Amino acid sequence: MVDVSVEIPPPLSKCITFCEVECVRACCGIDAVSTDPALIETWCRQVGSVAVVKARLQLAELIEVVEDRSHRVTSTFLNHRTHDDAARRQLLDFLAAFESGLAAGDAA
Repeated sequence: MVDVSVEIPPPLSKCITFCEVECVRACCGIDAVSTDPALIETWCRQVGSVAVVKARLQLAELIEVVEDRSHRVTSTFLNHRTHDDAARRQLLDFLAAFESGLAAGDAA
């Protein structure tokens, strides 16, 4: 199985960086990033609806790539690799939580 490296462009990367409050991604990967909807909503209010819509589109594309089980996904930015199904599920759960937070922030 081949590895597919994914980039996380702004504004989605800016949102993730904003929510990096538990630790740092270089140390703890996605566990360093809070998926608290209130925190994500704060970011949404700060950047405005155009950036939020773009981040949601980027996130949808990323989820589509991660859901494709024909390859492993690696991300230097997220410090994560889907080396097995558990790691893929962990990443998908993380991304789904961000999707919910961005949707709530977009509606606010």
